[in-house]
Amino acid sequence: MDNANYIRYGLHLQGLSAYENDIPYIYNLLRTMKQAQISLDAFPHLNTEIPITIVDKELLL
Repeated sequence: MDNANYIRYGLHLQGLSAYENDIPYIYNLLRTMKQAQISLDAFPHLNTEIPITIVDKELLL
């Protein structure tokens, strides 16, 4: 089953209509979510670390 049919089928199961112009956007969104999940799997504690921010006092004046 190709990606477009998979997306159409998923929308159909949820009772939503599938607009042909929306299929590429939905595919890109799903692909982006998958890439983010892969990154999170590789570095599971990435979001638990607090970033250190250094601010130059001259920039605030």
